[in-house]
Formats: sequence, C-alpha cells, structure tokens
Amino acid sequence: MQTGYGLCAVAWTGDAAAVGERRLSTDRCNRREARPASDTLVAMDAPDEGTTWRALDEVAALSWVADRAVAAWRHLVPVDAVGRDADGSLVVVLSRPTGVPIDVALDRLGTPTTGVAVTLTVPLVELLVAGRSGAVLLGSAGLQDVLVDDAGAAVLCDRPPASVRVVPAHGGPPDDMPPGTQRGRSNAGSSDAGRSNPGSSAERPADHTLTTACRLVWERVDAYEACRRGVDAALAAAMDADLQAARQLLDVIRAVAPPRPVRWDPPPADFAFVEPGQRSSPTDAVDRLRDVIEHGIPIGSERRIPLRHAVVGVVIAAGLAAAGWFTLA
Repeated sequence: MQTGYGLCAVAWTGDAAAVGERRLSTDRCNRREARPASDTLVAMDAPDEGTTWRALDEVAALSWVADRAVAAWRHLVPVDAVGRDADGSLVVVLSRPTGVPIDVALDRLGTPTTGVAVTLTVPLVELLVAGRSGAVLLGSAGLQDVLVDDAGAAVLCDRPPASVRVVPAHGGPPDDMPPGTQRGRSNAGSSDAGRSNPGSSAERPADHTLTTACRLVWERVDAYEACRRGVDAALAAAMDADLQAARQLLDVIRAVAPPRPVRWDPPPADFAFVEPGQRSSPTDAVDRLRDVIEHGIPIGSERRIPLRHAVVGVVIAAGLAAAGWFTLA
C-alpha cells in the first residue's frame, strides 16, 4: 500500500455511537486526527456510487477536505478517505449516513407539526449561516443530498466543488472495495477502476440547496398556522446570498415553536411469512382474546372464522329469531 496523508478515526463509544453519529472534528475531544504519513496519497480503487467523487480542481477539493476534517458539525457528511485512483486523480470518499432524502421523509410524515419543522430546518439554517459567514466551507449538493438519518436529524451530504461522481466498474457488493481487498489498497493489475459520470450530478451551491430544503419543509406545514407568513417571508429573503437575511431566518424559525423529535412508523410489509407451527399458543384469557380478535375464532385445527363475520352472523340470526317470534305471537 502506498502510504500518505489520510484521516485516522478512533472508534467512538457512548451516546453518539448509539444514534449512528460520526464525529467530524480533528480535535482531541472528538478523538479524530488528520496526520501525515509520507509525501504521497493513498492509492484507492473505486468505492460505491454516491459516496466517491473525483476532483477536477484539486486545489478546491483539498481545501474542502481540509476544512471538513476540522469541522465539528453533526449535520455535515464526514470524509471517510482521501486518495488517488489508478489514473492518479484525486478521489474523495464520503461517509454518507443511512437515511432517506428529505422529500421522502416528508412524504412519510405527512403534514409535519411546527415543532418537527423546527427540528428539521434549524440545523440546515445554522449550516447556511456558517457557510455564508465563512465558518465552514460548503461544497455542492442537490436536494437528494439532504438526508434525514435514522436518528431523525437532517444531514447535508455535500461534495467537493468541481468534482464528478465515480461509478464503480465492477459488479461486486456495494462496498468500498472489491472482495478480498482492504480500504486504502489497490490490486495490482485490477480492472475494477472506477469511471467518472460527469452528467450524473449537476453543480449546485450547497447554500441554495439548504434554503430550498427549508422551504420544502415549511411548505408541508399547515397553511393555517400563524407562523407561516413570517417564515415564508424570511425564507424568500434568505434565498439570496445574504448573511444577515440568513441570520434573521434562523431567529424567526427558532421563535416559532420548541423542537420536537421526528418520528414515523416504518412502512408495513406487504406479506408476512410464517412457518407452519410457528404461531405461539395462547397462555391466558387475555392472550386468547387477543388471538381471537386478531386471527379469528378457531374451527378445528386449521380453519378460523373472522370475528367480524361471526358477530354479523349472530346479529342476523338474532334478528331473524326475533322477527319470527313476533310473527307467531
């Protein structure tokens, strides 16, 4: 393996690891460091699509990587590895979190409350303010790059400016490397080098994407909410590259409501596969009643009648009996 500059991450334990949080900072408190190993970069193969980007402007890409390595932002995608491919081009691998795009998350949520909207948009507006003030260097991102992770937090998965996506040429598993190799290594004579796909992602400044994502969230909030008019006006003013407007937008959203956690039920499975004899037998009266309500009244060992059908049958039979009794009387 060709040694060189790389990001060295120490395993993190505690609450952050419990929610899948990745530490981005290089300071001691976050136990992450960027250190030189020699005068060259690590030679790398092509990782999976969507996390690997080939730099067209190495100066801009390295500036973005250096800034991201020391940026302790919970809602920014971290850099996983930096290296060069077989052609000698600079490649940046991002540690994209597990989650869904923000528009898909909103479809699951339906109409979010103001508290949920605050939870989703305040971190994005904070990134917007930090980017416009120069506190953090933002790259390029599209709306599909704003994710809601498993912990319900919004994460901006931007990429280095002036970069193109690397599409893996091998058909192996969706891992960073082909089978039998390790991160940061390249197989001699391997034909699994990635290919660039410049048309797969358009260049769009991340600050514009952040404001668009915030507007998308607040458009889903009930239009009759009293805060909508003020938030919409602040969002319209913040669409321009103005730092003061972004700060005002942050103040407006924070004053709307206290943040509330983002929760949604997982989509139900279309089919439930149960092995024969896998159903547990009821043990008490409550379990038996629940089993009858959920699965029906057992008839024999294999058949069951839905409880609703049985109730309807009893009502009809009682009505017929009452009608016959009144007729004969």
